[in-house]
Amino acid sequence: MFHIRQWVLPALLAMSAAQAHAEEASQQKALLQLVQSYADAQIDFAPSKIDAVVTRDFIEVSPAGEVDTREKVLGFYEPSKKKGDPQRFVASEPVVRVFGNAASVVVMLTGAATVNGEKRSFSFRAGYLAVNEGGQWKLASAQYTGIRPPKNPG
Repeated sequence: MFHIRQWVLPALLAMSAAQAHAEEASQQKALLQLVQSYADAQIDFAPSKIDAVVTRDFIEVSPAGEVDTREKVLGFYEPSKKKGDPQRFVASEPVVRVFGNAASVVVMLTGAATVNGEKRSFSFRAGYLAVNEGGQWKLASAQYTGIRPPKNPG
């Protein structure tokens, strides 16, 4: 004899798992968009856009190992300080981990810039700490590590 209880609990568990997966995917997408927005604002030298996506106590660790406060980062990206012709950063190889109201995002950023007439390509591994403030994700920190170009054989 078929009992409704035999399929109700498995169906509810499956629906709950599907909903949790969709929620996680949505958060991951929002976090990757946040990182891309921050990278775009850096390339555009748009401190107001940077300010909109970082926390009040934001810190950034540069590829040179310097620790910069939010104010220093905003000042660095003043439009009058823009040098060369940077191109858009492209984020790839994302690793996103959400821990309640905090998240870790690691990506590879690649880009190019023309500096003193010379085109240069570069890659960084970037790590971000994001926090959810009132339903909106913001970056609390960023750290960049340069990726060395492959050595020439020979």
